[in-house]
Amino acid sequence: MIAWFWSIDRPQYAALGLLVMTWGDGLAAIVGQRIGKHRYRLWDEQKSWEGSIAMALVSYTISSLLFLALQGNTPATWLIPIPVAIAATFLEACSKYGVDNLTVPIGSAAIAFLLDRLWLG
Repeated sequence: MIAWFWSIDRPQYAALGLLVMTWGDGLAAIVGQRIGKHRYRLWDEQKSWEGSIAMALVSYTISSLLFLALQGNTPATWLIPIPVAIAATFLEACSKYGVDNLTVPIGSAAIAFLLDRLWLG
């Protein structure tokens, strides 16, 4: 992922994917274990709604801050992170056996890249 985005001169998307994975998934696990009271089960994994909400909020915040730093205060800065956060949260919840370490960064980076290209042309 990093090599591909670097090769097309777009390393910011690789950074977005890695930051969403490290901060979002990390905080989702902490929140889910410490204060997660409302559980749900996908495949063989038990998740918490509190952890999933933390994943979504952190993913949105990281994406917004990165877009804000790179593109300034534009509508894309605040709108593109919404589907990025939804996708990252969905991928984290649905991935089995730690595969989210691949699906979350690749998926969130790809969605941010595609939506940014569609938005900016």
